[in-house]
Amino acid sequence: MKKKSWGHLLLAFALLLQLAVPPLQTVAAEPEKSPTWIAPINYLALGDSLAFGINSTGEPGKGYVDFLAEELAKQEVLQTSNKGFSFPGYTSSNVLEDLQTDISKPVIGTGSQDKTAALHQSIKEADLITLTAGANDVLPYFKFDESTGKPDFDLEEIQAAMTKVGGNIQQILAKIYQLNPEAQVYVMGYYNSFLHMPAELQPQIAQLVKGLNGAIQGGMQGTPAKFVQTDELIAKDFSKYLPNPKNIHLSEAGYQVVAGAFQESLMNNYPWFPKDVLTAEAKDQSTVVLNWGPVIDTGMIMTYQVYNGDKMVGEVMGPVLTYEIDDLQPDKEYQFSIQAVDQHGKKSMHTIKTSYTLEKVPVEPPVTFKDISNHWAKDVIELAAEKGIVGGYSDHTFRPDKSLTRAQATSIIVRALDLKPKSNNMPFDDLAYYADSTKADIQAAYDHGLINGVNGQFMPNQSISRAQLALLLSRTYEATTGKPFTPTIAAPFKDIQNFAKETQGAIAGLYQLNIATGDQGKFMPNAPTTRAHAAKMIVNSLEAIGQ
Repeated sequence: MKKKSWGHLLLAFALLLQLAVPPLQTVAAEPEKSPTWIAPINYLALGDSLAFGINSTGEPGKGYVDFLAEELAKQEVLQTSNKGFSFPGYTSSNVLEDLQTDISKPVIGTGSQDKTAALHQSIKEADLITLTAGANDVLPYFKFDESTGKPDFDLEEIQAAMTKVGGNIQQILAKIYQLNPEAQVYVMGYYNSFLHMPAELQPQIAQLVKGLNGAIQGGMQGTPAKFVQTDELIAKDFSKYLPNPKNIHLSEAGYQVVAGAFQESLMNNYPWFPKDVLTAEAKDQSTVVLNWGPVIDTGMIMTYQVYNGDKMVGEVMGPVLTYEIDDLQPDKEYQFSIQAVDQHGKKSMHTIKTSYTLEKVPVEPPVTFKDISNHWAKDVIELAAEKGIVGGYSDHTFRPDKSLTRAQATSIIVRALDLKPKSNNMPFDDLAYYADSTKADIQAAYDHGLINGVNGQFMPNQSISRAQLALLLSRTYEATTGKPFTPTIAAPFKDIQNFAKETQGAIAGLYQLNIATGDQGKFMPNAPTTRAHAAKMIVNSLEAIGQ
C-alpha cells in the first residue's frame, strides 16, 4: 500500500484551518508619514498556502506576503494589502478559475475599510501583485513508496501537470494585464520542499523543482512580470527554514527570507519614483542645474535639501524646485540627491537621486540626442544645441516634448543675448529662494523690458505658454534692435482674438517672420511651450534679429 500524496493531505488540512482564520482589519490610526515622492502602494497577493502563510507546523501564521507588507509599511509606502485571494491548497487552475468568475472574498490584510472585495476590481486598484501558484498542481503526482520511502511517480503525469501550470500562468498574467496594464507583478519561484530526504534522491527532486519553475517562467514569457527565485536561498539553511521534515511549509525565518527576495526584486525593478523626478543639466563646464518635481503633498513642505554625495550643498524653500551646483570638475561622476523636509522637521525617508558627469570638452557639432531621430524638430534642436542655446540631459536625451518653465525660457534668452542686469530692484517676491544666477537672469530680463509679472509675482515654475513666449520674443526683438517689429499682415489664427493687442501683434510678427506657423489655422496660445517648440522659436527669432 502506498502513502497518500503530501499535496492532498496538506490541502485537506489547510482547508480546515482556513475556516478558522478571521479576516484581519486595521483599526488603528496611521502615524503621520514622512514627505514622499512615492505614490502609496495597494498590494494584492494571489496564490496558495505559501502566500496565505501556512507555517511549518501546518497552522496559519505570517507568510512572506505578511512580511513583505510589513516592510512596505515600515518604508511608509504601503496603502493597503490583501491576501484574501490566497488560499491553502490552491492550484494554478484555482487561481485562474477565480479570475474567470471574478470571485469575491473576505479582505485579509491592512489599510482597507472593505470587509469583502471582488477580484477584478482588486486587480484594477493594485499597484503591486504577487503570484504563487503551481506546486499544488504537481504535488498530487509526487508520491512515495511506503516500503522504500522513495519517490514513486509517473514522469509523464508530472510533465503534463507542469505543462498545464505554464499554460495557466500565461492565462492568469494575460487577464491581470488586461485588467490593469500598469500592474507590477512578481511571481514566486518554488524551493525544494523535500531537502530532508536522502542525498541520493536530491538530484531527481531538484530536476522536478527546476522543471516546475521552468514551466512557470515559460508562462511568464512576453510579459513584464518578474520571477523571484527562492530555491537557493532556502537550501542554504533548510534545517532552519524547513524545520519539519513532514511538512513542506516554511518557518517564519524561511518566509522572511522569501520576503527579502521579493523586496530585493522590488528595489531593483519597481518604478518607485515618477519618470524624470530629478534631472541634471550642464550650465557650463563647471556648473550643473538640478530640477525636480514636488513631493506628493506639497502643503506641508518647508524646504528641499540638496546633496552632492553625502554632503548637503544647499537648501531651498518649498516652492523652489531648482538648484545650481558649481565648482564641479569635468570627467567626474557626481551623485546628486534631494531630501524634503516638512514643517515639523520630518525628512523624507526616500531621497530622489541622479548621477551626472560633466563633459571635459563641449560636444563638437553635429550635436545628437538619442530621442529626436524621428522628431519633426530634429534639425532645429541640433542647431540650437550647437549654438549653446539649449542643452540635453545626462542620458543623452533632449526630451523635446517636455514643457519649459517661465524661468528656464527667460534664462535661455538672457544668456543667448548676454544681457546683464541694470539694477538690483527686483520687483518679484516669489524668487527669494532661487539661485543667484537665476535671479540675475530674471532681473536682466525685467531691466531690458522683456518680462512683466502679475501682482508682484513672476511664477517661475509655471510652464510658459506659447503666447507668453511670443510676447517675450517680440520684446527681445525690440530690446535688441532698438525698435519694435511692426507686422504688416494679420496673423491668420482664430484662437488669439481674445488676447491683448500686444500679444496678438507679437504672434503676428512671429508668423510674418516664419518663426511660428501654427497648426491647422490655430496658434494654441494657452498651450505649454515644449522644449522643441521653444528651440525652433528662439533660434529663428535670434536669426531674425541678427544674433
